[in-house]
Amino acid sequence: MPVPPEILGPTTLAITQSVGLFTTFLPKFTDVKNGSPHDAEFCTDVRIGELAASALTVGIGLIVSSLTGSPVPAMVSVLMSALLMMLYERALNYNA
Repeated sequence: MPVPPEILGPTTLAITQSVGLFTTFLPKFTDVKNGSPHDAEFCTDVRIGELAASALTVGIGLIVSSLTGSPVPAMVSVLMSALLMMLYERALNYNA
């Protein structure tokens, strides 16, 4: 089932906002990768950033979905949050 063209713009907004929020609330990806997974304070900071970025990402996706009447932006927001959280968790545990 192809996505209607009028949904592509709001879905792109959801994607770009997710990346923007994760880069705003979390340290640089290379800092997370080079950090120590045994540093409890650093790990807590990263996970709080993940939580904040995910909450705002999903919230924006839900708002855009309610405005467009399509569930696609909300689903994409949840998917992007999950993917970015997995990426940061993988980087956090890289040196474990």
